[in-house]
Amino acid sequence: MEGVPEHPEDGSTEQGRSLVWRLVRSAAMWVVPALLFTAFSLIWFYQASTYKNFNDPLVNTIQALVANIEDDPLSETADARIILANQPIDARYQLALSGRYWMVGELQDDGILVPIISSLSLSDSTLKLATKDADNIRAKQGEVIRAFSIGPDNEPLSLAAQSVIFNDQNLVIVAAADRRPARQAVRQFSLIALGLLTVLAMGLTLAIYMQVRLGLAPLFELRDRVVDIREGRAKAVKGRYPKEIKPLADELNSLIGHNRDVVEYARTHVANLAHALKTPLAVLMNEADGKKSKLANIVTKQTGIMNKQVDHHLRRARAAARGQSIGEKTPVADTVNSLVRTLGRIYRDKDLDFELDIEERLMFRGEKRDLEEMVGNLLDNACKWTNAKINVVVETDTGETAKVRITIDDDGSGMAADQYENVLKRGTRLDETTPGTGFGLSIVNDLAKAYNGSLTLDKSPLGGLRAVLVIPMVRG
Repeated sequence: MEGVPEHPEDGSTEQGRSLVWRLVRSAAMWVVPALLFTAFSLIWFYQASTYKNFNDPLVNTIQALVANIEDDPLSETADARIILANQPIDARYQLALSGRYWMVGELQDDGILVPIISSLSLSDSTLKLATKDADNIRAKQGEVIRAFSIGPDNEPLSLAAQSVIFNDQNLVIVAAADRRPARQAVRQFSLIALGLLTVLAMGLTLAIYMQVRLGLAPLFELRDRVVDIREGRAKAVKGRYPKEIKPLADELNSLIGHNRDVVEYARTHVANLAHALKTPLAVLMNEADGKKSKLANIVTKQTGIMNKQVDHHLRRARAAARGQSIGEKTPVADTVNSLVRTLGRIYRDKDLDFELDIEERLMFRGEKRDLEEMVGNLLDNACKWTNAKINVVVETDTGETAKVRITIDDDGSGMAADQYENVLKRGTRLDETTPGTGFGLSIVNDLAKAYNGSLTLDKSPLGGLRAVLVIPMVRG
C-alpha cells in the first residue's frame, strides 16, 4: 500500500496525468476535427449555393438581352441600329447606382466597354474589364464568361459577359452585380456556423467530461476508501462497486489483510528472536557476575555491548514492521502532554520550565509506543542537558505532503555543528559522565526513517540544541 499517494487529485498522481484528462483528450481528438470539418463543409456549401444564386440571374439577364435585341427601323446611323424589344424586369436596373447593371456595347482593346444600350442604373457610366478577361471574351465567341470589375460607385462587381455578332457587328453583352451583399451573407453565415459549432464543441466536451467522471466515479470512490485505510479511518474497503471494479476491491482487501498478517508475523518473530538472544546473554552475564578473572571481565563487558546492540536492532526491526502497518493512528497532543508531565516529575530537582505550543487534533499515522519513544527520547535528552527552559512546538509541516512537525528547544550548552551527524549514530556519546547508552537520538532517527519521516538537529534560539522531528500525519 506504499504506492497510495499522500494527497491524490481527481484520478491523478504527481508522476502522471489525470485519467479523466486522458479520456477527455482522446475524445476531443476526434470530436474537434469532426466539428471543424462539419463547419467548413457547411460554409463551403453555403458559399457555393449563395454565389450560384447570385450569378445565375446575371446569365439570365444576358440571355434576355440577347433574345430582345432588334434593329431599330427608324435609325439612320450604323451606330444606333440596335434597340431592345423588352428590357430586364428587375427594378434595380432602373435605379441609379443600385449595384445591378447591364450593357450592350463594343469592347475596345484596352478593355473599356463603349455602351450602345445600357441600364439606367449605370447613369451614363461604363465598365472596364481586365485585359486578360477582355481577351478571353474575344477568344470564346458565344460563351458566357465570368469576370470581376469595379462599378461606377467603386463597388466590387461580379459580371457575366458574352460576345455575339449581330448584323455583322461584334457586340458584347454584359450583366453585373455588386458582390458585397453576397460576401456579407457568406461572412454572417460563417460566423454563425462557427459560433454554433464552437458552443456545440464546448457542450460536447463538458458532456464527455461529465460522462467520464460518472463512469470513473467508482474508481474515485475506491481511491478514497484506500486513503481512508491508509489514514486509519477504516479497516477495509467497503461499498458497492460495479462488477468490473469489485474484483479489484476484493483483491485490495485481501492484500490489506495479508499486510496485517505479515506485520503481526514480523512482530512475533522479533519477539521470539529477542527471547532467543537475551536468554543466553543473561546466562553469560550471570555466570561472569561477581568473578574477578580477566575472562569474566571481558565476558561482562562484551555481553553488555551485545545486549545493547540486540536491544537497538530489535527495536529498529519492530519499528520498521510497525512503520509499514496500515490503519494505526495516535493523537499527538495527548502523548506530548503526558510525556511532559512524566519527565517534569522525573527531573523535578532541576525545576524545569516547559513552554508548550501544541496544535490540537493532530494525529500521528503510527503506533502510540513509537511516538512515545521518539518524543520521549528527545524530551529526555533536552531535560538532561538544559539549564531550566524547554520549548515544545507541535504544528503541521506544510511540505509536499503535510506531516506533523515537532520542535524541541533547550537552553543548555548545545553542541558544535559538526557533531550533529555523529550523535545520530548508534552508541555515540559526547559526554561519558552523563548517564545513558548513546542510543537515544539514534533510536529516534531510525524510528523516524521507518515512518518515512526525519530528525534534524540545529542550534536553538535558546542557546542549546534544537531537535526537529517530522513524522506522517493522518488527514481529516
